[in-house]
Amino acid sequence: MEALAFNHRQTTILELLRRGEALSIRDLAVRFAVSEMTVRRDLNALEARKLLVRTHGGGVAAADLRFLPAAQPCYTASPAKTAIGQAAAALVAPGMTVLLDEGTTTLEVARHMPRDPSITLATMSLVVAQEFFGSDVNVVVFGGTLRKEFPSLYGPLTERFIREFHVDLLFVGCDAARSDSGFYFQNMQLASLTQAMLRIADRVVVVTESAKFQRSAFMQYAVVSEIDTLVTDTGLSPTDHAQLTAHGVTVMTVDPNP
Repeated sequence: MEALAFNHRQTTILELLRRGEALSIRDLAVRFAVSEMTVRRDLNALEARKLLVRTHGGGVAAADLRFLPAAQPCYTASPAKTAIGQAAAALVAPGMTVLLDEGTTTLEVARHMPRDPSITLATMSLVVAQEFFGSDVNVVVFGGTLRKEFPSLYGPLTERFIREFHVDLLFVGCDAARSDSGFYFQNMQLASLTQAMLRIADRVVVVTESAKFQRSAFMQYAVVSEIDTLVTDTGLSPTDHAQLTAHGVTVMTVDPNP
């Protein structure tokens, strides 16, 4: 999970937006004792990160503020996550049914997916669902218990809903990975939910940064042979690449800094 520091003015602006306060460039310039041009640069920087929408003379909260920044105020996608998401999204074709898990890398897949009306998207992530609000994509949200740590749904009810469906393509992340054994989450309930998702998917695509292959986590949700495709960055070691390929996994690597 990547973070990018905000300056003190930007942090305050985000807090004001969360409180529902109206923002004007003139008022912010007075509050911070800076020029209006400085405030405009701050608002432009936040808009570039999709955290607000510029208006005439100020800014309002972007839709993203309702969910993701409430859970992770300083989150911004790393270049690797963005590149992975873009490459993985290219696997989605018109007419497909696609399931996305709740991770931030799969969120990048969502952001780069085509908005084709023949595509049906299923997810338990409120952030992913919000990303498609107003688009032509058909969206199904699996119900369940709202997590306290992240804006998504999980639990026995969610798993029961999932059993009633079938998807062409599943995108899922991980907390840790081992090329000789499989893929892991730290949270047991998320691992159990992911196992349920694997059972209804024709093709399983893991999207994760290569650094996850240097970490450990508590519960395995899949052995290597259960995964069809891995989309990761060029930091994946030759040993891991070879072991994954030997297990029949198609490995796609992307350069985060082309």
